[in-house]
Amino acid sequence: MTRWLKLAGVLTLWALSFILNEVALGSLGPAAVVAGRWTVTSLLLLGLLGARQQLPAFGAALRQDLVPFTVLGVVGVALLYGLQVAGQARTSAINTGLLANMVGVFTALLAVAFLHERLRWTGWAGIFLALAGAWVVSTGGLRLDVQGVAVVGDLLVLASSFVAALYFVLGKRLVERYPPLIVTSAAAILGTAALIPLALLEDQWRSPTWPGVVAVLVLAIGPGLLANLWWWQTAQWLDASRAAVYVYLIPLITMVFAVVLLHEPLVPAQIAGAALVLFGVGLAERGRPAP
Repeated sequence: MTRWLKLAGVLTLWALSFILNEVALGSLGPAAVVAGRWTVTSLLLLGLLGARQQLPAFGAALRQDLVPFTVLGVVGVALLYGLQVAGQARTSAINTGLLANMVGVFTALLAVAFLHERLRWTGWAGIFLALAGAWVVSTGGLRLDVQGVAVVGDLLVLASSFVAALYFVLGKRLVERYPPLIVTSAAAILGTAALIPLALLEDQWRSPTWPGVVAVLVLAIGPGLLANLWWWQTAQWLDASRAAVYVYLIPLITMVFAVVLLHEPLVPAQIAGAALVLFGVGLAERGRPAP
């Protein structure tokens, strides 16, 4: 039960991150938002490593696998969140919610190709049904708005989804050898090191507002620290393709936040899409990898 609660926490926090990104982007540039949140997350992780007396083990892990950890940090922090936030700054929340959920399809394909995982036909059917449901939930119907300058943002968000799939697959190999805290800390610290120079070159980082600062801090503690740590704990007992399919629930959770917190209307198409998401995830859960 604790494992499933942590997975639910991951999905909730990652869904909340879209709302927090919008607040932070009101006064900060994309690079400053991402670098700021991950700098705070990195400091918190170092403190947690020290409190648990795992700093020596962390240093040994970096010496042993510096290159894989560096790749994981650049891919899973610098590229993933850099592309996602830059895309969200240029496109609509509707398109961001939809295209970000391509990560499940990309992860399943990469897991089959590189992790030698196998899915039954029900697993594949569940993946594509969940994707269709995420499409309906995110767009409020069977449409995709790709007009005007939003096309650039759409492509950036789509690229971030593919990068997220790479992050899940690359991290799966490392989390089999090291504790989740060490994997999360290495990715955060090395990825942040790649982001800071970009943030320093961005003009908007010098004029933050209090709502923007608070949003960055909440992003660092929730979606950054807790969600990533719990995600790799989940990856230890749930294979990559099955774990990633639950990411499809994020548009559903985001929809609930929008209705409750922002008082946005709930249309029938969104209800139908939510039901399709839940059915697809359930079907994918039954289609466990064949031995």
